[in-house]
Amino acid sequence: MEPILIVLIILVVLVFIALIKTIHTIPQGSAAIVERFGRYTRTLNAGLSIVVPFVDKVVDRIDLREQVVPFPPQPVITQDNLVVNIDTVIYYQVTDARAATYEVAGYIQAIEQLTVTTLRSIVSGMDLERTLTSRAEINATLGGVLDEATSKWGIRVNRVELKAIEPPTSIQDSMEKQMRADRDKRAAILQAEGEKQAALLKAETEREVAAILAGGSRATRSTPQSPVQAGPTPGHQPLRQDDPRRVGRYHLTARLGQGGMGTVYLGRSPGQRLVAVKVIRSEFATDPTFRERFTREIEAARLVGGFHTAPVVDADSDGEPPWLATEYIPGPSLHDVLRQQGALPTRTLHTLAVGVAEALERIHACGIIHRDLKPSNIIISGTGPRVIDFGIARALDSTALTRTNHVVGTQGFLAPEQLTGASITHATDLYAFGMVLCHATGATPLTDGESLESALSLLPSRFVDIITRCLDHDPNSRPTSTEVLERLSQNDSSSEDWLPPPVRTMVDLYNAPTASAP
Repeated sequence: MEPILIVLIILVVLVFIALIKTIHTIPQGSAAIVERFGRYTRTLNAGLSIVVPFVDKVVDRIDLREQVVPFPPQPVITQDNLVVNIDTVIYYQVTDARAATYEVAGYIQAIEQLTVTTLRSIVSGMDLERTLTSRAEINATLGGVLDEATSKWGIRVNRVELKAIEPPTSIQDSMEKQMRADRDKRAAILQAEGEKQAALLKAETEREVAAILAGGSRATRSTPQSPVQAGPTPGHQPLRQDDPRRVGRYHLTARLGQGGMGTVYLGRSPGQRLVAVKVIRSEFATDPTFRERFTREIEAARLVGGFHTAPVVDADSDGEPPWLATEYIPGPSLHDVLRQQGALPTRTLHTLAVGVAEALERIHACGIIHRDLKPSNIIISGTGPRVIDFGIARALDSTALTRTNHVVGTQGFLAPEQLTGASITHATDLYAFGMVLCHATGATPLTDGESLESALSLLPSRFVDIITRCLDHDPNSRPTSTEVLERLSQNDSSSEDWLPPPVRTMVDLYNAPTASAP
């Protein structure tokens, strides 16, 4: 065969392949997403469409018709600690193919997780009788939550149906079933997250290679959000324009909070280790006395360690401004848990009290006084409560600025000696510890005309004595943290999971993958 004929045949084949790749038929009731070098380019509607071969790529085809998704019966726990099975069916449609592709990794999984979380939150505030008779109310609340959330994903929920709410066969079977369901659910979440991250890494690598081969730049398509999160990680706020992007060797990715001393950021070390970086306010940074004490307190805080604190991993008291970094503990603060879920059950309260008391014992053994123990300085993590921000208040208290303007601490948790200017001792932290437990049980904050004595009558019996002693106005009459531990160990109420399901869900959301800020 003549060479020119071979060339012509090859050209005809290439043209034919190019035509096939150029023309795409999108079925009725469907849409398709087109990317160019990994970037979103356009959405193809139903009918014939032309794309640029070898440059444009159809990456996703989406059915725009109404879908019916029956979810398996979901076990949820009622206010009176009984488990009911709720059978749910969701009717939804994709209204924005682009949002459905890029705003959430898998909208069916995201809808399922949001449904589970919402049902747990609703039913946890109802007893069994009300749960069984409030199908319409639960249905309406669930529908409202799903409608608001899914609209951001390009999804419209047309209808939500609770097909059945089955009561438990017995209390024992109910509790066993609930614990097994929670354990299996968490295991499935962790496995799904691992598989998803591996898939995302592979896809990102393939896009980068394709872009380099095509002469383009690195792909910039946004990493899809986790279906478990269905949104940004709770407690993380985007960096503001005037926020630093790097402190020391840590790349800052989000805001975690702001207090009287400064701002706390989420940071990543060069080895991708997550840390909480506290950057001190400029007015404290200009006080040489503060910097001197800050250095000494950081060195003392490094010695604390322990299972129930956030260890200091790095710091620079000479920096402009000074800063310190602690281990990042994923989880909501006790303040957020109490605000969203209300008073804690006894088994949770016991584990909380033991964990915080053990943290105080270790902190005090290193010669440190916390001085600002409160619910917002206690993180509820999957491994137990963690006490943060210890050992720095004393440096703050030593500055002329603090001595003349205010007392270190938070109103409602200040011991009498902090208000009168008397000596501050380890007993000061035990007073705050007692007030933290009062808040966790729902006994405080006090309503108008209510005395602390009357509020203490609401405490669970096993905590009345220890909390009453902690709140004694005489610091010498308060127990030590070691005495608190010994007293609480006599009423050990260990459980397979110390957190109630709604709080466990909050913790699970914080443990979802954390995206990096640009």
